[in-house]
Amino acid sequence: MDRTIFIETSNVTKFNTAISSLESIDNGELGFALAYGQAGRGKTETALTYQARNGGIFLRVRQSWTQNAFLTALAKKMYLNPARSSAACKDRIIDRLNAEPQTIYVDEADRLHIGRIEDLRDIHDETRVPIVLIGERELHGVLGEKRRLWSRVKQVVEFEPVAEEDVAILGNGAAALNIDADACGLIVQTADGDFRLVWTLIAGLEKAARARQTDQVNVKMVTAVAKKALSWRR
Repeated sequence: MDRTIFIETSNVTKFNTAISSLESIDNGELGFALAYGQAGRGKTETALTYQARNGGIFLRVRQSWTQNAFLTALAKKMYLNPARSSAACKDRIIDRLNAEPQTIYVDEADRLHIGRIEDLRDIHDETRVPIVLIGERELHGVLGEKRRLWSRVKQVVEFEPVAEEDVAILGNGAAALNIDADACGLIVQTADGDFRLVWTLIAGLEKAARARQTDQVNVKMVTAVAKKALSWRR
C-alpha cells in the first residue's frame, strides 16, 4: 500500500482556496484563517502539504506551553537565537517577519492558552503576515468568544467527514483496489468519516483482496475486514 499518496479531497480544495486567498496581496483581507474539525479529518496533512508546496512556518503545539515556551519554539522554527525574555523573543520574531514575511501555521491550536493566541494577534498586527490556526471544533468557539480575535479571522474552513468518492480514489490510488459504491458508503459509515480509520480499512482490504487474488471490493469484504481491523472500537 502506498502511504505517500495525497488525495485532493473536497476538504483539501477548500483549504487550499482559503489560504491562497488569505495570502493574496490583492484581496486586502489579511488576517487569520481557521481550519477546524473532528480529529482524523486530514487537517494536519492538508496544511503540511500546502506549506511544503508554498512555504511558511509550521509549528505543532505542545500541551501546557507557557508564553516563553511557545515563543521560543516559534523562534526556533525561524532559526532565531534564544532571547532573554518572552518580550525580547516576540520582538525578534516580529523583526524577522517584517524583513522576511511568511505564513505561520499553528497545528493543534486548540491546545493553546488564549494568551498565546493573543501573542499571535500581536505578531500579526505588527507584521501583517497570515496566520493559520488548525485544531478541533472547540477552537471555533474559543475564537468566537473573543471579538478582537474573531474580527481578524478572514477565512474559515470546516473539515467535513471523508466523502465516498474520496474513498474510491484513495483505494484505487493507494492500493489499486476497485471499491464499489455501496462498499465506499459502508467504509465511510464504519470509519465515521475519519480519514485515519479509512486508511486502516483500506490497508486491511488490500490484504484481503490479495489473498483472494482480486482487486474488487464489495460490502461483504468490507464487513469482514472492519470486524477484524476495528475490533477495538465500541
